[in-house]
Amino acid sequence: MNLPCLVWADLRTNKAAPSPVGELDAQFQIWRVVERAAIAQSIDQAAPLLSCFEYDYPDVPSLQALRATKQAYPSLPILMLTLQHSEALAVWAFRTRVWDFLVKPVTPEELCSRITTLLGVLPLQQAPREIAMPAPYIPLESRVSAPGHSFGVTQLALNYMERHYSEPMRLQDVAGSCQMGIYEFSRTFKRAFGLTFRDYLCRYRLERALELLINPRVTVTEVACAVGLPNVSHFTRTFRRHVGITPSQFRCTTGPQQMHNALQELHNGDPARPIE
Repeated sequence: MNLPCLVWADLRTNKAAPSPVGELDAQFQIWRVVERAAIAQSIDQAAPLLSCFEYDYPDVPSLQALRATKQAYPSLPILMLTLQHSEALAVWAFRTRVWDFLVKPVTPEELCSRITTLLGVLPLQQAPREIAMPAPYIPLESRVSAPGHSFGVTQLALNYMERHYSEPMRLQDVAGSCQMGIYEFSRTFKRAFGLTFRDYLCRYRLERALELLINPRVTVTEVACAVGLPNVSHFTRTFRRHVGITPSQFRCTTGPQQMHNALQELHNGDPARPIE
């Protein structure tokens, strides 16, 4: 019996760790790829029904490989598996039009169930529409190399931040979530990301604000409160300093290109410049 093909891009740092790909041998002819440069060639040769990208803690080149694959093969469904639990990464994945995003460990039953669901809708898929939005920015936390001890510690801080960014946040609480003192945590975080935690948090809040401002039914005041900057005057000053325009101006001119420009301005800011 001829099994459908699946291209499995194994882009983990630790490829010796167990992978759920072995659970799919009965359903697919697996084409396992471990080099980013070989992904497109494998897809051309295998003509797969779908593709899976497996990561532990993805870095920028490995995420760019997924994005490039989706742009080159827009009708190919892609599943993304990662050890990194990150709201920003999940948002990036779905904006890149990943069909499903799974955080490991994933049970064989869950993986097979997700793929079965996908197979059930594949015959109904129509020709892909043109992507109007510009390619989404890769999350900040993926701009570091393979994780060491400091990355594992700071990942706990990012998880804490993503859960509580809309609330007042004290540095001692964040450091405590990592079981570290304030000074040790501050040095570790700055070494891992090149930004202080305070600067990183502010940029994260502004990214969330950009997303919320697209909704015309939400007021600027509501956006400011939702991202943890309830003083509207302070929120407006901070937004203008790092995006280049006020929240109201952004809302009046918002569109794919305006969002792209705002994110570019935010990410291209001088890391050494203090963020209010």
